[in-house]
Amino acid sequence: MIQSFLYHAFGVRKGYEYWRTEYVAGCIRFFLLVKPELLVCPRCNSREISRKGRRFRELQTVPIGLKHVFLVTEVPQCECRKCRQSFEIHPPLPRRTSATRMRSGTSSKTCADS
Repeated sequence: MIQSFLYHAFGVRKGYEYWRTEYVAGCIRFFLLVKPELLVCPRCNSREISRKGRRFRELQTVPIGLKHVFLVTEVPQCECRKCRQSFEIHPPLPRRTSATRMRSGTSSKTCADS
């Protein structure tokens, strides 16, 4: 059910699977992991991939009620076993932007961990 909600509410499409939700400091964070079918070498198109770590990218999306909502997507760091190319699988999300500044100079984000 949560996968359907993420699709219809935020446009999370194939390639990602729901992992967990955090409710911290008045925010909701949905964590998404990359499905194995996205792990393809950009140089030789091989699926023989070794994961070498990961980082997470956070995207603020529309609120639910008065709660700020973030999609936290996994960005796997990989290496191709065939051609030895190192690469990351970037989520098909908008580029990172800075927080909007208001006249008082405060950030528009209000969550403690943002």
